[in-house]
Amino acid sequence: MSKKSVKDGSLYYRQKDILRPLGGVFMIAAVILIYFGWTMISYYIACVIAPLGLVFFFVGGSRHISDNDMLELSNRAMEGYDSVVTDAPYFNRVVLKQPADVICEAYAFGETARHFKRSKNGAVVSDVLTRSHVFFTKDGLLVASRTLSLTNLHPETGDGMTNGYWELPYATICSASIEEHATSAALTNTGKATTVRWYELVICDESGECLRLPVKNDMDASTLCDEINRRIPKMK
Repeated sequence: MSKKSVKDGSLYYRQKDILRPLGGVFMIAAVILIYFGWTMISYYIACVIAPLGLVFFFVGGSRHISDNDMLELSNRAMEGYDSVVTDAPYFNRVVLKQPADVICEAYAFGETARHFKRSKNGAVVSDVLTRSHVFFTKDGLLVASRTLSLTNLHPETGDGMTNGYWELPYATICSASIEEHATSAALTNTGKATTVRWYELVICDESGECLRLPVKNDMDASTLCDEINRRIPKMK
């Protein structure tokens, strides 16, 4: 994994990565001119564009922020996000081993998201990332989460991080479900509009208040909902 220091997370969403491909084209063109060139002019041109291509390639590489760079940044910022539960003196005594705890992580595309980018695997990501850890106890749920604002994130100072912690007794929970949303987003680096489908784990209580956490629409999230709903008192 890359060890590059990311000082401006917004660059990840704004960058178009033109310099590196352009530098590669220049170097390839220089090789072709030297190999196939029949005149001194071809040789002179190659001598000019080859070093220029190298400069473009290395300057572009030094400025480029990759998906791995952002992954390293977010993982470092997430360290200890659930310590309010895992470091608690009651942890081994209260938290159940079965059902097992569940970690959910997903990008949010609601009102707080401002920047969007298509990653190398084709998925659209936003500048708001939430990781949540749900623990089961005999009487309820313990939920710890951290939301990162990736465009102004500084793990050393804690800027760009928002922590959450909830204790949810089964007796007060009415339902747990996965909600699907469709949001129109303009990619920051191209301006091209796209429709993004994203999901939230929604846990509602008797008062109508709902805890909403971004999740992936996968088996872990579905199983988590089933486990929660199974523990809700049947009279509801």
